Amino acid sequence: MNKQYDVLIMGGGLAGLTLAIQLKRRLESLKILIIEKASHPAPEAAHKVGESSVEIASHYFEKVLGLEQPLENELPKLGLRFFYSDQNNQDITKRVELGPYHFPPAKSYQLDRGRFENALAKQCTQLGIDFQDNTKVKQIHLAKHAHQLDLDQNGEIQTVQGKWLIDASGRMALLKRHLKLARPAYHDINASWFRIAHEINIDQWTDDKQWQDRVAAPRRLSTNHLMGHGYWVWLIPLASGATSIGIVADAKIHPYAEINTFARAQTWLAKHEPQCAAMIEQHKAQLQDFLTLKHYSHNCKQMYSADGWAITGDAGVFLDPFYSPGSDFIALNNTFISELIVQQQTGNDISPAVKQYEKLFRTLFIAFCPVYEDQYPIMGNAKVMSIKIIWDYTLYWSGAALLFFRDKFCDIEFMNANSQFLQRIYQLNIKMQAFFRHWAELDHSSDALNDVFINYSNIQFLQQLNKDLLQEQNDAQISQQLSDNIALIAELSNEIIVQAVSDCEPLAAHAPATQTQSSDYLHDVFNLFKPA
Repeated sequence: MNKQYDVLIMGGGLAGLTLAIQLKRRLESLKILIIEKASHPAPEAAHKVGESSVEIASHYFEKVLGLEQPLENELPKLGLRFFYSDQNNQDITKRVELGPYHFPPAKSYQLDRGRFENALAKQCTQLGIDFQDNTKVKQIHLAKHAHQLDLDQNGEIQTVQGKWLIDASGRMALLKRHLKLARPAYHDINASWFRIAHEINIDQWTDDKQWQDRVAAPRRLSTNHLMGHGYWVWLIPLASGATSIGIVADAKIHPYAEINTFARAQTWLAKHEPQCAAMIEQHKAQLQDFLTLKHYSHNCKQMYSADGWAITGDAGVFLDPFYSPGSDFIALNNTFISELIVQQQTGNDISPAVKQYEKLFRTLFIAFCPVYEDQYPIMGNAKVMSIKIIWDYTLYWSGAALLFFRDKFCDIEFMNANSQFLQRIYQLNIKMQAFFRHWAELDHSSDALNDVFINYSNIQFLQQLNKDLLQEQNDAQISQQLSDNIALIAELSNEIIVQAVSDCEPLAAHAPATQTQSSDYLHDVFNLFKPA
């Protein structure tokens, strides 16, 4: 190791490796050191979570970082797919299914984190980034743009200095702990997950050809969700041939003690997801790992400092794995941090940008909270949860994803000029998430339904929003697109409320004011839930 660096990155996982690559692509002269406590190369299907990436992260990996070649060794993702509980969950064909018929226009991937991070580490060394594994941070000494770390590398103590210090150490949160920046998140959900060194293929759970033929590509390539009251189970295929399986549950409905060991998780699955449990039982001898997290949501008081430090990845904030947003937040964080470092290196005063990016990142985190908080009881209601998922997709592709694909988050002038659009999305979302809770409490008309396929490839406005992400637009066109999207969201909100109240009259007492005229964006979806 050298003694002097421009950037010291504590943590050589996904967040730290991608940040280093992004910085080098922005400013080749930067001297960067990555400090990783584990040995490399990492094992495939390693003790990592976050294999599913969605549109923001996938665009970040492919287009911002130029990782097309490593991504060729990963699996393409057939979107997110959801199966709702049907009585005893013994037959996948009887469950209400929400998912795409074909691959959406904007790409996404299933990542074998061990394999992918090994490729990233190799790329870092090829770019001239100093990557040191088997190295522990012993002491942190902060000073304005003159930080010092005492490192232990196989028993040998070394000292390095850097203008910038980045905490990408995951849940170790080295800098957050050092600065006492931990802040609670009130979303109380637990998770356990494991890898099986075998393909657990949902397409093989039945011989029903009609069921198999209603999707154009293998369902196993989706991030598959098995949904029930207060929980969901993920099934993610990995390019190594292993399968990642996770249980995520509301502690008030499914206590942590029921899922905190592999044996207990098996028992829990046998009770709630017996068809899935039976498939796992056949291959339990091929168990690769088992990990668990209690009350995994966490927050952070500050993410960026004009004094030359920043926090990214799980070291900072984490909300929920549903919809796979973890890598999205890495992409957003790293983009803000890269911009600050490059601007500071080129002699600009970064204090205004630090305040702006901190406020914007905080706003985005707060905006995501209502999507998850107190919403796990809804997951057992096929009708309400399906409409909620479509709503959540609409907001994601209309706002955050659109702005990231257009590289506008660091454009302070543009973001200030268009802040009213994001505020309007947030206000509408707050209203609708509360409405979904009331609706799920009062309407259980879909409980008796089975063998219903909600093909969101056929929802025209939703597919158009996804396709719009790939367009090239100037600032005026982006602003117009945001304005058009807000109009669509407002109409969609009105339609959902009007239709829900017409189907469930007691819901009227909890419904926000609506227009008398309703659009029919989801007319076909609502009809699927009406009795024959």
